[in-house]
Amino acid sequence: MIGRWSLSFADIDFVNSKPALTRLGLAAQLKFFASLGFFAIDPGSIPTDGLSYLAEQLGVEAGEIAGYDFSSRTARRHCAEILIHLGYHRMKRVDRAQLTEWIAGELCPGGQSINAMLEHVFLWCRDRRIYGPSRKELERVVRSQRQDYLDTWLIGASDRLSSDAVALLEASLADPDSSTGFNRMKGDAGQATLDNILDVTEKLAFIQRLDLPHDLLTATGKPWVDQIVRRVAGEKASEMRRHAPARQLGLYAIYLMSREAQLTDAMIDLLIETVHKIGTRSKRKVVGDIAKDIERVYGKERLLVEIASASINEPSGRICDVIFPIAGKAKLAAIVKESHAKGALDRRIYKVMRGSWANHYRRMLPSLLSVLEFRSNNAVWRPVLAALDWIRSKVDGGCRFVPLQDVPIDEVIPARWRSSVIDDDGRVNRISYELCVLT
Repeated sequence: MIGRWSLSFADIDFVNSKPALTRLGLAAQLKFFASLGFFAIDPGSIPTDGLSYLAEQLGVEAGEIAGYDFSSRTARRHCAEILIHLGYHRMKRVDRAQLTEWIAGELCPGGQSINAMLEHVFLWCRDRRIYGPSRKELERVVRSQRQDYLDTWLIGASDRLSSDAVALLEASLADPDSSTGFNRMKGDAGQATLDNILDVTEKLAFIQRLDLPHDLLTATGKPWVDQIVRRVAGEKASEMRRHAPARQLGLYAIYLMSREAQLTDAMIDLLIETVHKIGTRSKRKVVGDIAKDIERVYGKERLLVEIASASINEPSGRICDVIFPIAGKAKLAAIVKESHAKGALDRRIYKVMRGSWANHYRRMLPSLLSVLEFRSNNAVWRPVLAALDWIRSKVDGGCRFVPLQDVPIDEVIPARWRSSVIDDDGRVNRISYELCVLT
């Protein structure tokens, strides 16, 4: 605050040469302009702490600013005198050309808002002791350069597209409700279902076929990309088709470059949720079945006591005569089933998971591996990445079992799953291996 609002000896002499009632207003305009490069339009533009500090230096009350009319003839004359005092000169044609070039080369690539760019323009003029034209005129210059930059960028993006990419984009806009149409490309991923996963993988495959120039996103500011994404997301296909061909293709291509990252994130979320859902539903089903078994043999301790008593009382009797009247065959079978279930919960859960994967969800695997590339710089995950590479290499193969030595096993298959993935002959069940790796 001291640096911005301190008056030099020359400033004090300049201010004190004016009538006492106008000195605070003049001093406020002087330091406001020296700091920001443009004049204040009313007392509310002057920060309160800065105004108090100026009043303290001049030995007056800060409330005297209310008597200074910022729009009066006197105030306008003061502005002209401030320019002379600070050594400013009016903007010349060569200054305007340099400013225009600077706006185009330095400000426009950042994608800032009009007001933010105007602030930088005023500071540029201030640093060169140039008093530019009115704020409205400078705003027209900024808007013009900003629009020129956007048009050039979009045309450049369109020119970088291959003929195949242009044909695909035009077809997407022409039939917006097709599987890869404009409207469908903007849709949400939805819930974790097989159909939604296949839909997202199809969209990702479509974008990857375009081979878009992603370096364009790093060559300009993120605000430009965000602005275009919001614009395209809010337009209908008919509105997109009204743009000039080059602008239309540029807008759509940049939107899809950003959309690819969103769809990839959505694809990963759907994959994680789906794998989790397979495990959760399988566990719920197995536990539910066990609960039914437990309910079916409720009071089995009492039955076992009665069976033992009957066996002791008639040791030479037949089972159908001694035991079955107390506990029937179905009840005894349920007790045996419950006992077996308690010792093989993980195995039963895995069996249900494998059935769900093999009969339904496995259809997503080829599409999934074709659009996603898994990478990691952490050595801990290298075995899993190797397993994924092996699955990708065998995705079109028809073999169900493969030799153990051909498959990445160590640090991939947990000990409790090995008996389910590797059979007694030392072969790896490919479907079980896929489920294990994804889990």
